[in-house]
Amino acid sequence: MGHIHPIDYRYGSQEMRRIFTRDSWLEYFKRIEMTLLEALVETNIIKEKIDFERLEECFSKVSIKDVEDMEKIVRHETMAVVRALSKECGELGKYIHLGATSNDILDTIMALQLKEANTIVLRKLRNIIETLRELVEKYKDTPLLGRTHGRAAIPTTYGFRLATYLDELYRSYIRISETSKLVLVGKLGGAIGTQVELYPYGENIEKIFLEKLGLGKPEFYTQVIPRDRLAYYLNTLIILSSVLEHLANEIRIMQRSGIEEAMEEFGEQQVGSSVMPHKRNPIMSERVCGISRKLRALASSICENIVLEDERDLRNSSFERSTIPEILILLDEQLDLIHRIIKNLRINTDQALTNIRREEPYIYSDLLLQHIAIRGGDRQVAHEKLRRILTQSPKLSTNQLKDMVMNDPYLSKYVDRDEIDTIFSLEPYIKAASERVDKILQHTKITYP
Repeated sequence: MGHIHPIDYRYGSQEMRRIFTRDSWLEYFKRIEMTLLEALVETNIIKEKIDFERLEECFSKVSIKDVEDMEKIVRHETMAVVRALSKECGELGKYIHLGATSNDILDTIMALQLKEANTIVLRKLRNIIETLRELVEKYKDTPLLGRTHGRAAIPTTYGFRLATYLDELYRSYIRISETSKLVLVGKLGGAIGTQVELYPYGENIEKIFLEKLGLGKPEFYTQVIPRDRLAYYLNTLIILSSVLEHLANEIRIMQRSGIEEAMEEFGEQQVGSSVMPHKRNPIMSERVCGISRKLRALASSICENIVLEDERDLRNSSFERSTIPEILILLDEQLDLIHRIIKNLRINTDQALTNIRREEPYIYSDLLLQHIAIRGGDRQVAHEKLRRILTQSPKLSTNQLKDMVMNDPYLSKYVDRDEIDTIFSLEPYIKAASERVDKILQHTKITYP
């Protein structure tokens, strides 16, 4: 039978997908059970000498098929693994799973998966931030038309435009670094979390157990680690997904016909359309945007999983089995795409300048208004006069607008010819934008541990 889910063949890197394979899941399971036995021996709960090398050799012989065959009999996933391991290990297997309940193992597996996946996410996000920082620095003084509501506003720079996304991605990096601490925790609490099965040694055994696995300990839990932790973390990842879409969507806009201020890479033999040979579509940016829709749709259900009954019920399980791999693998795809996009982004500075010139002199009315008001003119009077000139006159050239301002008895009192030439230039806009960019470049430096 072939693949069903696009994750299997289209989305995500091999390193991220590997974490969530059934084979990897079983290896996490084996590692946790082995670590538990080590902790039990170290605390003298198991007084018999255990040959761990031989035990590990026995564990290595158990495959996911062995587990699946056993589950058909016992109809319990955790006990299927425990039985398969015990069967292979013979006399050595009698202590396997001592003091633990299923969710001690399953929640701890999830923590190990998230720990490995989170490392990948943060590494790739750092690479994106560093690449974007280089772009922002390089183009901080390069003029670009600023737009609001899809219409020409005032001049800005490429660096300023891209700095918006640098700021957002940096915040996501900080948030993920912090919220990941909530989920990189395991547990060894027994049936409902009281640790009565190993009382009064459970606390110490758990401490050794989690330290060996490199995981933290939650302050409290029942049979499951409370899912508000997972909700915080996963929704933080979904916010990052939306931030990536914000950047991808901007690139889509900049690539539109008639704008064309930036373009995705386009291979020499790449095809843009099956019917229109001229097409160069922003397909990578569009894929980033499409994935975000999928991930955002999961956010409310993640919060619903916070609500469990008594010390445990199973409603969260099937949802998490499918959702956690989906979120991490699809986000991984977005991260790889965005890094590739910005690393190879083609900046069209000539077209950007053409777009600015097309909107002159209207885009300079902002500074003209401020100058008149600061010089003592009534801002509201000046605004109305300029509004009428700019909206009721036919298309004006820069010199025509300058002449209209200088010939107006009111406006000309607050601006002279030398000043108006500076106002009607890119220089003040570029300088102001560039200084703001310098500040965000300083703010978004990541200190590596």
